[in-house]
Amino acid sequence: MTATQQVQKLKVIEQIPKNLDRNGARKIFSDAGLTYGDVTIEKLQRLRNIINAKMVTSGLMEDSYMCKQRPFLRSRGKRWWAGIRCRSFYFNDRETVTFNPDGFIGFAGWADDKHIKPILEGFVEWVLEMQSIQPEDAADGR
Repeated sequence: MTATQQVQKLKVIEQIPKNLDRNGARKIFSDAGLTYGDVTIEKLQRLRNIINAKMVTSGLMEDSYMCKQRPFLRSRGKRWWAGIRCRSFYFNDRETVTFNPDGFIGFAGWADDKHIKPILEGFVEWVLEMQSIQPEDAADGR
C-alpha cells in the first residue's frame, strides 16, 4: 500500500454513524483496510477495554452490563479464532465480538438493537484507533 493509499484509508470513517448496525461495523473494518492479521491479543485487550467502557456507561441491564476480563485467541493448525465475552446480572457468558475462522466477525448474536449499540460503537472506535496513521508519517514512508 502506498503512502497516499494509507492516508486515504484515514478518510474512510471519521465518526461513528448514527444508524450503525452489524453489517455496517463489518464494512467499516474492511474499508479501513484491516484484516485478521492486524488482530493480536494486545489489540483484542484494547478492543475489550473500549467496549467495556461503553457497556458500563450505557447503564443497561441494571448497570451490570460488562465484558469479561480477558479476550481469547485460539488456534488449530493454521486456523484461528478470537473473541470477547460479556456478562450481566442475569447471564454470565455471552458473545460480545468474535473473529471466526471463516473470516466472519460476529457481534453479540443474542442482542437486540438497544443492547448491541455499545458493542458496535466500541468496535468502530477501536477500528478508528487501529487505522490512525498520521498523514505526515505515511508521507515519510513510515
